[in-house]
Amino acid sequence: MIYTYDLVEKNMDLSTCIERHSGDETITYKTVEGADILLSIYFPHDYERGNQYPGFFFIHGGGWESHKIFADQGKWSGDHLGYLARYYADKGYVAISINYRLLQELGQKENYRISDLYEDCVDAVNYVLERAEVYRIDMQNVYLLGESAGGHLAGLVATKYERKRFAFKRAFLVNAITELVDDEVWSMRVPQENAKQLSPLYNVSEGTCPVTLIHGVKDHVVNPKHSELFYQRMQTFHRECDLHQIADTDHAFLLVEYTSNQNACRIGIEIIDSYLEERQDEF
Repeated sequence: MIYTYDLVEKNMDLSTCIERHSGDETITYKTVEGADILLSIYFPHDYERGNQYPGFFFIHGGGWESHKIFADQGKWSGDHLGYLARYYADKGYVAISINYRLLQELGQKENYRISDLYEDCVDAVNYVLERAEVYRIDMQNVYLLGESAGGHLAGLVATKYERKRFAFKRAFLVNAITELVDDEVWSMRVPQENAKQLSPLYNVSEGTCPVTLIHGVKDHVVNPKHSELFYQRMQTFHRECDLHQIADTDHAFLLVEYTSNQNACRIGIEIIDSYLEERQDEF
């Protein structure tokens, strides 16, 4: 289904999540050429030995070229989606915010090895899932969210990731880049011989997990057509997919510590919540 939302005032206090936007545990999940690649884990209030919790992975954006370290942090500790990871940890999820190598850190920038960034995200997911028992994650209830360029990487994970007897319960792609073949902005960022392979749009299959797309109608950074095309592709393969469009809303609206459009941020969270609340009784 396609849903459209007017931009209306929403009451949702996110201040405590913002104050605690750093992960409870930030660890190295891999090392590349001597550099530590990190992920941050956020634990529920009642995190106790023996219990199982749903898992929720988050992949930040930044045009594949930047990440955020806040003034109160000594190192990367969750990025702009850290507050959202905390929000869902407070709701009972083991939340994991993934960092990855940035394009300018990969040597010759003109080569644009976005595949390396995708590989990092896969390695981060594998690292956590291989330790699911340690982190008390319920492997039957694992979710994924990515925003902007992080939405692109999450889209690749959602469409390409394979693990025996495992599937994401749902992926949330927020103002995500989904195709790199025929976009006037983003197709210039990758060698065209690799564009289809690196486009979530062209990796959709009969096995793709359910996907929720959320996009601002006035996004001038990632054209809303990216979500529209992905929605149509999912329909072609008869996969469960909904598209939520927020009126009068530009890019990066979900980043509460960045955007001035706080109401769109809250609408986005309410949309995500609506898909998760139906499962709360099972957790």
